[in-house]
Amino acid sequence: MNINPEFESDNNLDSETAMETCIDGIANILIEPAMNKGELTEEDQTLLGIIGTTLKIIAEKAKAYEELCNQSDQKNHFRN
Repeated sequence: MNINPEFESDNNLDSETAMETCIDGIANILIEPAMNKGELTEEDQTLLGIIGTTLKIIAEKAKAYEELCNQSDQKNHFRN
């Protein structure tokens, strides 16, 4: 049930786009202000880079799985 009828959810959003949107939000709200204030150490920045790369890999794998599930000839797609 949707309380606001004018709200339209984009259910076709792929995992990579969703991840990028989330990362952008986190960067704008938390990371950039902390960097501007000098609150992030070099170690913190390295860790954030590793986390970002890891999330990107997860999103790429999720998108590949989404594409596999959405193939048109699913009749020939066998699973163990």
